[in-house]
Amino acid sequence: MKLKHLIAAGTAATITYLAVQNRKKIAHETTEAMDSVRRIQESYQTIQDQLAFIQSYQQPLQEMARDLQYKLRVYQQAIAGNLNEIQKIQVTEQEK
Repeated sequence: MKLKHLIAAGTAATITYLAVQNRKKIAHETTEAMDSVRRIQESYQTIQDQLAFIQSYQQPLQEMARDLQYKLRVYQQAIAGNLNEIQKIQVTEQEK
């Protein structure tokens, strides 16, 4: 049992020594990690804001698309009617 305690104490002392020896490096890496987390959170919030902005245009764009589809159908029907009239005129002109 004493050997386990000695090994544990030695390991703890070694870890403490290494932590103290590399404290500046550890502090620097911790600061960098915290900055990275902050930037990621800011980027996430920016993305969320942009997504909300894009989604706010979704319904007006859908309404415009429906309106354009309706106008296209009306235009196609008008053209079809005009083509029929032109064909009738051509037939009567060819008969003359």
